[in-house]
Amino acid sequence: MKEGKVMASEKKQMALELWEKLSKAYDKYKRIQAKQMFSENLTAPQFGVLEILYKTGPVPLKRLSEEMMVTGANITCVMDNLEKEGFVKRIFSKEDRRVILADLTTAGKAKIGSIMPKYSDNIAALTAVLNEHEQKELVKLLSKFQG
Repeated sequence: MKEGKVMASEKKQMALELWEKLSKAYDKYKRIQAKQMFSENLTAPQFGVLEILYKTGPVPLKRLSEEMMVTGANITCVMDNLEKEGFVKRIFSKEDRRVILADLTTAGKAKIGSIMPKYSDNIAALTAVLNEHEQKELVKLLSKFQG
C-alpha cells in the first residue's frame, strides 16, 4: 500500500516538474516575442490578431477571441487600436449581419508580411536546440494537451 502512495507522489512530482518546464519555456518564448513586437510598435495581442488574419483571412471577432483565449472586450480593444493604425478593418458578414469579421487592410498585410520572416527566423533559432524528429515529437505530445 505504501508503495502505491510513493508512485502516486512521484507522478505528482513529475507533473509539477513538467508544468514548471512548460511554463518557463512558454515565458521565454513570450518574452522574446514581446521584445520583437515592441520593436515593431505592436503588443503581443495585436501581433496575435495580425498573425491569425494573415494565416486564415477574414475571421469573426468571436473566433478571434476564442483562438487567442481572451474576452470579447479584449479583442474589441485590440481591434480598435489596430484599426486606428490602419492595419485591420471590421466587415459585417453578408450571411448574418450580427457577425462582425476582422480582416487585414493592405497596410496590415504589409506590416505582418514584413514581420513574419524575422519572427519565423527567431522561433526557428529558439527551437533549434531540438532536432527535426524531436520537434515533431514535441508537437505531437503537446497536441495531446489540447484534447
